[in-house]
Amino acid sequence: MPLTPGTKLGTYEILAPIGAGGMGEVYRARDSRLGREVAIKVLPRDLASTPEIIARFEREARLISSLNHPNICIVHDVGREGDDFYLVMEMIEGESLAERTQRGPLPAAEVLRFGIQIADALDRAHRAGIVHRDLKPGNVMLARSGAKLLDFGLARSGGGPVAQTTSGINSPTMSRPLTAEGSIVGTFQYMAPEQLEGKEADARTDIWALGCVLYEMATGKRAFAGKSQASLISAIMSSEPAPIAQVAPMNPPALDRLVRACLAKDPDERIQTAHDVKLQLQWIAEGGSQAGVPAPVAAKRRKREGLAWLWAAAATVAAVALAMIALKPKPVPKPVIFELTPPSQVRSIDLPRISPDGRRLAFNATDSLGVQSIWVRQMNSLEAQRLPGTEGASRPIWSPDGRFLAYFADGKLYKIDVSGGPPIAICDAPRGADGSWGARGVILFDGTAADSVQSVPAAGGVPVGATVIDRAKGETYTAWPQFLPDGRHFIYIAYGGGDTRTLRVGSIDSKEAKSLGDAGSRVEYASGYLLQVRNGVLLAQKFDADSRKFVGDPFPVAQNVEVGATGSARFSASNEGTLVFRTAGGGGNQRLLWYDRSGKQVGSVGNQGQYLTPALSPDGRQLAVTVRSQGGARTIWTYDLTRDLGSRFTFDTSDAGNPVWSPDGGRLAYGIIRGGVQDIYQKPVGGSGVESLVLRSDEAKVPTWWSPDGAWLAYYKRSAKQPTWDIYAVSLKDSARTIPVVVSDFQEFGPRFSPDGKWIAYCSFESGGAEIFVQAFPGPGGKWRISTTGGSEPFWRGDGKELYYLATDRKVMAVGVDPGAGPGGTPVFSLPHELFLAPVSTDPNIRNRYVVSKDGSRFLVVGVANQTMVGPTTVVLNWLARLGGN
Repeated sequence: MPLTPGTKLGTYEILAPIGAGGMGEVYRARDSRLGREVAIKVLPRDLASTPEIIARFEREARLISSLNHPNICIVHDVGREGDDFYLVMEMIEGESLAERTQRGPLPAAEVLRFGIQIADALDRAHRAGIVHRDLKPGNVMLARSGAKLLDFGLARSGGGPVAQTTSGINSPTMSRPLTAEGSIVGTFQYMAPEQLEGKEADARTDIWALGCVLYEMATGKRAFAGKSQASLISAIMSSEPAPIAQVAPMNPPALDRLVRACLAKDPDERIQTAHDVKLQLQWIAEGGSQAGVPAPVAAKRRKREGLAWLWAAAATVAAVALAMIALKPKPVPKPVIFELTPPSQVRSIDLPRISPDGRRLAFNATDSLGVQSIWVRQMNSLEAQRLPGTEGASRPIWSPDGRFLAYFADGKLYKIDVSGGPPIAICDAPRGADGSWGARGVILFDGTAADSVQSVPAAGGVPVGATVIDRAKGETYTAWPQFLPDGRHFIYIAYGGGDTRTLRVGSIDSKEAKSLGDAGSRVEYASGYLLQVRNGVLLAQKFDADSRKFVGDPFPVAQNVEVGATGSARFSASNEGTLVFRTAGGGGNQRLLWYDRSGKQVGSVGNQGQYLTPALSPDGRQLAVTVRSQGGARTIWTYDLTRDLGSRFTFDTSDAGNPVWSPDGGRLAYGIIRGGVQDIYQKPVGGSGVESLVLRSDEAKVPTWWSPDGAWLAYYKRSAKQPTWDIYAVSLKDSARTIPVVVSDFQEFGPRFSPDGKWIAYCSFESGGAEIFVQAFPGPGGKWRISTTGGSEPFWRGDGKELYYLATDRKVMAVGVDPGAGPGGTPVFSLPHELFLAPVSTDPNIRNRYVVSKDGSRFLVVGVANQTMVGPTTVVLNWLARLGGN
């Protein structure tokens, strides 16, 4: 009889069943002594009366406990409680390899990574004189740390690396239909011919099973199949599986050769040790002798794909090669196209950056715990490694020699040696977003409070402006600087009204700039070309860096390249001809996700999309949100949260966004860009109400909150004369009447009225970085700083007794409020405390990256789902050759 939750086995409390097999029932349990969760295998009571089975059960514990290896399941304890014999093991969170292969083949990188780990675990067991004898996908767990080999219920110990077998007994995880009693021990699909013949099994028997497992990982199909036990045994004894290159052509050809060597019918012809299998897999993973080049998909690809790495030529023929250059034309390298799979623990990736020499790829990513940091991957390696010390970092920037990375974190610009070492602060950069490191030791970066590109020595210093914003022409900011080879001139984008983008070339020696026409996205210079994305197509156009002029027409390089807000195209190119890019839908889209106060995901709204500026209705039943199309246009949609049904709210061709609900939920105020400037309008929700103008001016402005009495609409604006954002309110009874709320020499934005309308919370840079403040409305009155270590996007709870904000490390913070406990009825605020780490989007252009339910119990986050939503990164080696050297 299965154990029920709450049953005690010694100091262990049963929590829930996990699975059952022929010789064991497995449960999730809690160790009351150490306060940890464990897995407990309990011997069925109908078998516990058999001394031989009990002896074998206890032997399994001794066998596994003698193996100390990161890829072998750890045994903590063995015991007996009444008639129950049990084995206590580590609790492995994840899924079995069998469950994973049911969804299809694994990417080649994961096949090699997990294969290396399984082979290493087997090698450790074999060296201890232990043969598993039941290696199969069901006995391999895929955890965050990698593959874990478990269930040694059929293992035999011996005196050396080659262990002998005796009589067998069913494995705890063996499936009944294909299991036999007696001398044949194991699961038929993965049994070697000698096992089926009842001969003695040794370590080479596990090698056969490992070959079957590798084949199944690579193809998603079993190496041998049959409609009955007889036909299955016949297939194992006499047939060969279809070549991996035929079933799954994107796998390395050398993997197919290795698997065939593992599946040799004669054990003497088989690879003899798991250690040799591990070495072969490592060699394939490192790209040895073209082993890592994907097999041809078809004859056409076979003709056009060549070597993956030009620098792999043997040094011993260098002298001969030099002599031949003068006599024979140098062969044109052929392109190679392949995909890099992101680390399994990563769920969102921002813009990838290839090093100047093309040998390393850096990207900032958010892991399953919500921690954002920089990862670096050698291009000839299967693994990406987190760069220690870069927690909270964004947008890596390579140094020209590829030794350092610069990045933004905690309001500063840092640099770090990629080979190891602590981060070094370069300068303050409270809003730093992206940049470029030039050949003359200067770093340019954007996202600054002044909205201009800044210049700073890489050795450290005080940033100075490198670009001029022509506000008289409607320009609002400059961004995306990219140095040209001379280290003096650089390309950047000037943004105007209506999301217009002008490509310019500037200089660190002068504020003068030259226009190069309109820009589709951010631009990079590589191999004599400027690359940018237009309508999802990556284009390259020859560019003379000396005269700083285009030459010829642009031509397409890649399709469906992902582009985020403000033209943040996800591609990168190196000087030696390597291009990396991510396709649209591979992780750039957002999800609208509900979280409770503990950070547990409890629901979602709608599907994937490019979401900005969400706003909850006062009754919490509707959501208004800006949706950006693939072409970049913005429209406002409303969602009935009860039915999860969306309806379009704005219909004209103008850009619309930043919706704000009226106190009764009957109207929406929002911004529309017409004539290059965003003006504020309002319209009833539902029906066919007429749109009416709230505020028109020549200034950039963003509506944020409606006062609870319906009289005022708070917004922040910036004029040509005042380059900083300031907070104002416009009367909804008389649009000609506007009042200043917070006006200073600093940036202020994001105002939110308190539920009683007496106070307004907002974000200000007056303390040197973004912090949350509260002051009286309309004034005069008190003023309080709320946040302690940075914050943005304040929200009030519906009763005014709690205030929330987003800290700089993306933690949602809560501050208790006693509305009238202070002198003269002023509010009293508690110290902030953390609620949870919000997996919000890293896009700094999204306002309202989270919103709060009226009772403060749930938070709607613009972020990514708990499961990985990261697609692979495409790599093109010798990308110009792919296009015939245009």
